[in-house]
Amino acid sequence: MAQAAHLNVAVTVAVVDSGGNLQTLARMDGATFWATNVATHKAVTAAGLGVPTVAFGKFAAQDPVLLATMATQPGSALLPGGIPITVGEAIAGAIGVAGGTKGEDQPIAEAGAAAAAASD
Repeated sequence: MAQAAHLNVAVTVAVVDSGGNLQTLARMDGATFWATNVATHKAVTAAGLGVPTVAFGKFAAQDPVLLATMATQPGSALLPGGIPITVGEAIAGAIGVAGGTKGEDQPIAEAGAAAAAASD
């Protein structure tokens, strides 16, 4: 949230456990109501796939069948802003950020994942 404030962007941040269960959700004043679902979907997708959503989105874009399949999965999002959180080599969960309009979600999520890793 500090990175979002630094960038002057109102976002919603969702954190899920390794099973995709919501652990915490924070919505900044001014963040749109839809950002809550999008942030959660990004976090669930990153936790389930074990890779950042931006990386998997780029990978899926090269395979129309995979992209179409993922696009129809309820609760998934291949937009930038979902980052897995690891403890050692295990996926402990993920963070999802939504609300930015100019690519801010990804660096905000990266800052959140780095903060989670630092508190390990």
